[in-house]
Amino acid sequence: MKKLWLLIYFGLIPAIFWWDLYDELVLLKKIGFLEIISNLILILYYIRYKKTKFVLIDWYSIEALLFTVVGGILILIFKNHHLLMFLNTVGFYLTQFMYISIFRDEGSILPPLASVIKEWKMIVLTILFFIGLVFLLITYTPNSLLLISFVYSTQMMVLCWMAYFRPVPEKAFTMGFVGVFLLVMSNLWLAINLLYKELPYQIGVYFIIYAFSQFLIIESILYNQNKIEN
Repeated sequence: MKKLWLLIYFGLIPAIFWWDLYDELVLLKKIGFLEIISNLILILYYIRYKKTKFVLIDWYSIEALLFTVVGGILILIFKNHHLLMFLNTVGFYLTQFMYISIFRDEGSILPPLASVIKEWKMIVLTILFFIGLVFLLITYTPNSLLLISFVYSTQMMVLCWMAYFRPVPEKAFTMGFVGVFLLVMSNLWLAINLLYKELPYQIGVYFIIYAFSQFLIIESILYNQNKIEN
């Protein structure tokens, strides 16, 4: 049964590639439709494979996915390009906020600065992240989106840190951290296509990265919750 759910979810990938070749919709409209379908499937998947009664973290997980679903619906309704970008960013922002809340409730914390400095890999990644962020914002981002883009990107970095310091079983940690990393990469791919240059198979590549990121994060949370409560 679980394989069927995975087949339905990841079976969207070839369909999206086909759609990308023949459909002329605006990129963000495609993103909105994609977010609605894929996240609704993940919601049903989470409910189906939660082995015990729902607790606060489980509701947070559902809310995280619902925020993206609502954002996708709003993107399909409106036509103004800058408004679409704003709605898409807000939807992602609220989803990331819920993931941060989940990781925090699992026991993840931002450690003291003295401890952070010892994690040289994360320091290097943080520096590179903000250098790239400043370059993208100053060079390509419309002025109307500068502030929300900066806030959103900073929150994304916090999400990476929280994923790195999650005190959960190794399997859940690995799935969660890889999922967050892929989520950042999917956002970067989307930003490049929206603000810099439209690349080939933009929606297909985006969905591969995005679908795996969301699934790994949700599966990580679900696995950890089932393990704790059993």
